[in-house]
Amino acid sequence: MQIFLYLCAQIKVNDKKMVYLESLHKLKIFRKQDIVALTGSENAAKELLRQYKKQRLISQIRRDMYVANDLDTKTSLVSKFEIAGSITPTSYLSHHAAMEYYGVANQVFYEMSVSSVETFRNFDFEGITYTFCKSPSEVGVVTPVADFRVRITDMERTIIDCINRIDLCGGLEELVQCLSSITYVKETKLWQYLTALDKQILYQKTGFILSYFQKEMRLNNDFFAVCKSKIGKSTGYLTDKTESDTYFKNWKLCAPENILSFLEQGGGEYV
Repeated sequence: MQIFLYLCAQIKVNDKKMVYLESLHKLKIFRKQDIVALTGSENAAKELLRQYKKQRLISQIRRDMYVANDLDTKTSLVSKFEIAGSITPTSYLSHHAAMEYYGVANQVFYEMSVSSVETFRNFDFEGITYTFCKSPSEVGVVTPVADFRVRITDMERTIIDCINRIDLCGGLEELVQCLSSITYVKETKLWQYLTALDKQILYQKTGFILSYFQKEMRLNNDFFAVCKSKIGKSTGYLTDKTESDTYFKNWKLCAPENILSFLEQGGGEYV
């Protein structure tokens, strides 16, 4: 608190505005209606926003979405994950962004997939592009205990979502690298999300890919047997037909010829 008061004095913030600024620092992410509640009027809120932006005390993330800045560095006080979870009332981290939050991503991307029931326009802030993905369901979306501003798919749903949309995980090699860092999953949750989507090709892809990580993820043989039971007569493709040029009979699936080198680095075995 003493440091906060000292910095306020250095940037010549008066007592009344210091109270406002302290409130915004507690909120961290806020909208104009929050400023109206502080100041008591629309005009006062607009003027405060104008002054604070000019002094770089706050930054505008996107339309009607602001963040308090560190008084010393003038950079935002929140992480990109917190911003993603605050874009809309239903926004949450998904796909590669979720993998990155869990610390299992191989690469750090400058584009984040953010799922939401409400549509929002893609936007850039502090070098990160926030990209809208239509949320199919909020099942499996959780809020970490230590990050109340973050909403994110749990690990099991993240895995299924990434296998379903490999492109949103940064491609096959990145997906495999992510999976190689995961040591335990709950089969019941994997089944919950697989059943919810109920796509033949997803059963094929999931069984095929996760078979290489069966030991690390502690998956039972029954899991793969049921995946195979969901496979029909048609042949599926893991990626596009040009790239997926090798046929894997057990899964009736065509995949890139070099996929084994990706998966074997994860330490698993093909079922």
